[in-house]
Amino acid sequence: MDDFIYDPEIEIIGYQVHFKDLEKGFFLFNHSCRGTMSINVEEFSDMYQGPIFQERLTGSDQCSGYCLHHSNLKPCSEKCECAYVREVIQIIKDK
Repeated sequence: MDDFIYDPEIEIIGYQVHFKDLEKGFFLFNHSCRGTMSINVEEFSDMYQGPIFQERLTGSDQCSGYCLHHSNLKPCSEKCECAYVREVIQIIKDK
């Protein structure tokens, strides 16, 4: 996995959420050859060592709605079940 995320020809471009099972969501990547690929979140989840909250805040007043827009890769500061996936995105982007 390190070889993949450190590859300078790979760029994360999106996240397709799966609200019933977050690890079945997809990270979307572009390769310099103009190909796009998707890889399950579960393949990257061991990169995150922080807390995973139990409650999902989607649709609440606290939710910023980032997960509803596949091209939005911003981190989420809420104590939401989905926030850890947003942190994994940041880890991948920072590599």
